[in-house]
Amino acid sequence: MNSLRTKLPYLFLLPGVTLVLAFNLVPFINTLAISFKNSKLILPGETFAGFHNYQVVLTHTRFWYSLFITLSFAIVSICLEAILGLCLGLLMNRLSRGNSFLRICILIPWTIPTVVTAKIWQWMFDYNLGIINYLLEVLGITRINWLGNSLLAFFSLTVADVWKTAPFVAIIVLAGLSSIPQEMHKASIIDGANSWQRLRFIVLPLLLPVLGVAILFRAIDALRIFDLVYVLTGGGPGGSTETLSVYAYKLFFYKGDFGQGAATSVIILLLVAGFGYFYTKKSFGEGMR
Repeated sequence: MNSLRTKLPYLFLLPGVTLVLAFNLVPFINTLAISFKNSKLILPGETFAGFHNYQVVLTHTRFWYSLFITLSFAIVSICLEAILGLCLGLLMNRLSRGNSFLRICILIPWTIPTVVTAKIWQWMFDYNLGIINYLLEVLGITRINWLGNSLLAFFSLTVADVWKTAPFVAIIVLAGLSSIPQEMHKASIIDGANSWQRLRFIVLPLLLPVLGVAILFRAIDALRIFDLVYVLTGGGPGGSTETLSVYAYKLFFYKGDFGQGAATSVIILLLVAGFGYFYTKKSFGEGMR
């Protein structure tokens, strides 16, 4: 009887573990195996290639440019999302329960599917029919080709991503704010601290671990972003918004080189896993000891 009680929790975990293995581990092993093969759409068979696919990918200038675009996008978007998410979280915390409708409005962008978000912003940035260019013309400013210029396309992509994911950071910040004891605020008020001093010396220091978790989640998503880029800009113009995931996709389905596409996917996984490991160790290592 005791043995059954000991094993029962593992039986409840079995369906979830099975799904994880089926939809994550098995495809990863398959991708890893393909990355060591000379597998192309135009070739009927597959031959073992060793590390040749990795060598070709890592010596290609387009890979390094896509890596630069990915890192630049991740840094810019995460910084903006952290700042805006912190401000939204503080605003949501100050709203009373009667203003729950405003909280819902703030969170709406996060609930919209990424593909839908990309199409919305694509229409808004449209040169001829976009509402943004219409408003510029109302103000007497000439139309801007938002998605046809390299720098502006990168800016447009960043704006769309920040608009969608800043509410996610705000939710985590709001959860962190709710965990701060009210006694600390009351004691600081008695001591004569104003709102800015309470924010600087009480709220922000206590929110840093929570904000660190939000940044970790957003960094992992930003480093492997695909759907927003593919739908909004397609990696253009001229590859100026081509992230590593889009580059791997094009190797798979445009070039038909499954080996190099799989090798690029494995490199993306190693990049994300390496960042997650070192960031976690640096930010939370002392607390986990």
